[in-house]
Amino acid sequence: MQSKNNKNKKFSAIVILGGLLKKKSNKSWKTDRFNYIRVLAGCYLYKDLIKSYPIKLIVSGGKGIYKNIPDVPPVATVMKKELVQLGIPEKEVVEENKTASTYRELLWLKKFLNKKQERAIVISNSYHLPRIKVMIGLIQELQVLKNSLFLVSAEKIILKYNEKLKSKLEKNKKDPKMKEKFIQEIMKIVEFSGR
Repeated sequence: MQSKNNKNKKFSAIVILGGLLKKKSNKSWKTDRFNYIRVLAGCYLYKDLIKSYPIKLIVSGGKGIYKNIPDVPPVATVMKKELVQLGIPEKEVVEENKTASTYRELLWLKKFLNKKQERAIVISNSYHLPRIKVMIGLIQELQVLKNSLFLVSAEKIILKYNEKLKSKLEKNKKDPKMKEKFIQEIMKIVEFSGR
């Protein structure tokens, strides 16, 4: 999934996996601060790579855990709006807004990539990537993604393009909510490993 050889190869898409949302005081929705790191990383990477070759920018995620809340838009819709606010033209962002979990996002990505034998960079938070690797390694129907995906930490991308955000990222690491997320991810990895 990740190798030094991938650095010199072209990819057909950058895929930002969906995360959590938060309601703003004006009743609109935004990504939570951990998911916004993914959005910002995708923006930086896309703006860099599009200078060299054509590449799609895909945001992924349906309503998921918010499916029973009437006014919540799909996560991908919110991420697309944020990318546009960061200067990415709306027509350049592909929105996959039907999937409700990481597993469903990976299944969708498998279909999307297999149609054209393409490869993609997948952006998520560092706490989320180990579970994605375990899922691809253990779930038979996802194993074909091993050679199609290059998994990248949103935090690493941000540090490459904007050193000024280093202190904010360090603060996030120490946040009790981040520790909760790590524990939740470990529990999900244990769950998948037990299959």
